[in-house]
Amino acid sequence: MIIPPRLAYTLMGIMGISSLLSCTIPDSGSVQYVNPANIPYELNTPSTTTITTSTSTSTSIALPVESSTPATSTIPVESVSLFFVVANQVIPIERFILSPVTPTQVLLALSEGLPEGDVAIGLRNALPDDFLVLVDLQRGIATVDLSPNFSSGIPGVEQRLAIAQIVLTLTRRSGIGQVAFTTNGRPQIVPRGRGDLTSAGDLVTCEDYSNLLPTGFSC
Repeated sequence: MIIPPRLAYTLMGIMGISSLLSCTIPDSGSVQYVNPANIPYELNTPSTTTITTSTSTSTSIALPVESSTPATSTIPVESVSLFFVVANQVIPIERFILSPVTPTQVLLALSEGLPEGDVAIGLRNALPDDFLVLVDLQRGIATVDLSPNFSSGIPGVEQRLAIAQIVLTLTRRSGIGQVAFTTNGRPQIVPRGRGDLTSAGDLVTCEDYSNLLPTGFSC
């Protein structure tokens, strides 16, 4: 059967309206209202669009921060008097040594020689470069054990000054009043400040070398 064009267009319109009506609210049943508070969170949340952008990675360099508080030293030190030779006398200069200071450490510092700077101008050391010594302190008496080549390595006049350096340096320390000299544990003869010799094992004090101190210095 042939349908005229005008009738065909009319039928197509009726079919489109029927299709739209089939997608709307049904004729039967009822519409129920739902409280928004009862809607699941995921369904009630407005949809959002997230845009992700890429950025370049930067490297940070940590710079040192200067502190306004000055650094303080926590290393304990003690001031000691070391005697050195000037002309034919001996005078003290002050040096700092790590605390606690032992008599052996004091003489080792003396054997190291003069410090740098103006304080050492005009001074010299009568002790030999290879000066080695051990000190034993008992009841205020410091027993100094000299190396065997001590006497042979120092001229006689210089020995008096070298012994004076040792005795005056040690007796300046608190708790040391007398000094004895040995070599390999055997009592040693040493010169006093006026040039006379002790007997082997005799004790000497600061007063035995006070004549080598400059004016204004005393024991």
